[in-house]
Amino acid sequence: MEKDQTLEHETTLEHAFDVAKANHKEAVRLLEHARAAHAAGDVSGERVQQLEGLLAIAEEDLRRVSREL
Repeated sequence: MEKDQTLEHETTLEHAFDVAKANHKEAVRLLEHARAAHAAGDVSGERVQQLEGLLAIAEEDLRRVSREL
């Protein structure tokens, strides 16, 4: 029975890792798009800063989940 719980836990961690990778990839994409739009004058500097914060959170989440694997 313990073996089944371990397998379930590993599967959950693998899922969390996949989600963290996808979130990080999306945060990078959004930030790159916002920086280009900011350079063109279409997006405020505040929005770029918000997305930089989002990327920092996504990076930390990805590091945390990676350590747990």
